[in-house]
Amino acid sequence: MMITFPMLEGIETNLLLLILLGFTIGIVSGFVGLGGGFLMTPALIILGFPASFAVGTSLVWMTGSAITGALRHRQLGNIDMKLGLWMVVGTMCGIEVGVRILDEAKNVGLANQAVLTVSIVILLIIGVYTLSEAHRTKVQLDEMIRKKEKLPPAMRGPVMSQRLKMIGLPPMIHFTKSRLTISLWVILAIGFVTGVLAGFIGLAGGFVMVPSLVYLIGLPSFMAVGTSMFQIVFSAAFAGIRHTMSGNVIIFASFILLVSSCIGVQFGALTTRYVRGVSMRYILALSMLLCVLGSTLKLLDVSSELPVAWLQTGSIVVIFGGLGLLVIMIISLFVLAIRYRKSKYIPIWAVSLVSKED
Repeated sequence: MMITFPMLEGIETNLLLLILLGFTIGIVSGFVGLGGGFLMTPALIILGFPASFAVGTSLVWMTGSAITGALRHRQLGNIDMKLGLWMVVGTMCGIEVGVRILDEAKNVGLANQAVLTVSIVILLIIGVYTLSEAHRTKVQLDEMIRKKEKLPPAMRGPVMSQRLKMIGLPPMIHFTKSRLTISLWVILAIGFVTGVLAGFIGLAGGFVMVPSLVYLIGLPSFMAVGTSMFQIVFSAAFAGIRHTMSGNVIIFASFILLVSSCIGVQFGALTTRYVRGVSMRYILALSMLLCVLGSTLKLLDVSSELPVAWLQTGSIVVIFGGLGLLVIMIISLFVLAIRYRKSKYIPIWAVSLVSKED
């Protein structure tokens, strides 16, 4: 079923694909605590949306999706409101700086290449590190299970987070929910850097925020996911308003995506309470690497003087096929966790993924 939008003359969009897109990205974003824009924006471009409309529409959708996800995470006790609000202060300042940098890149005609290149580099670095750390943690947990040792209820406090906590620059802020005491300047700095990247790349910044909260501050993964989703409400809304004022938003398309993603976000958020944090970090890393591949194909397409058919086909396979794979993995983790809680058989390799939150 094809539909058209008045702002996109001559362009038809498949309604079923649009609904499926919102639902699947909703599941992934609810599970890993990202706004989902780094997946939604290229997917909308593939569906025929011009880049400016894809970014603006994605950000407005992201605001509504983040509100839904944040409310669910709050019910589950996954949000440190105080920490999230302080992060928002730094993030807002950073977003404005990032937007100004992007404007300068546009003025010299290098915006597309610059955004895609920065996205690829940042996502590749964070994705590879997160995947490596998650694998090391799983190996450690598997060894404890093999020795029949009791698994810890929480695995937190990487080396980097311990060093940052030692910075005694006042004021020192205590976050009761997260059981964390740290310099306010560290929180603001992380928020600012996240905001700069978010404003420059055109995303809400969750793909930077979640790893930062886990590895730099030392939050458990489920708390990092919920707190990240909370701050995305504000950062996405701010960026969405900016794009709405510029006429880059198709409200009806955002509404369709939001309605279809609501159920997905709820399920993704709920699943975080049934698995260990290492599972979330695995999916987070894989979603980032998926985006790296999709962005690389798009960069090659943008850099080519003539259109290349296989690049367009490849980007469709990567985005929609990759989303399908991620959703299947999340559903599989949920099923394994339910079976484990009912003392039913699950493969030995899955025990360290679903045994208890970390």
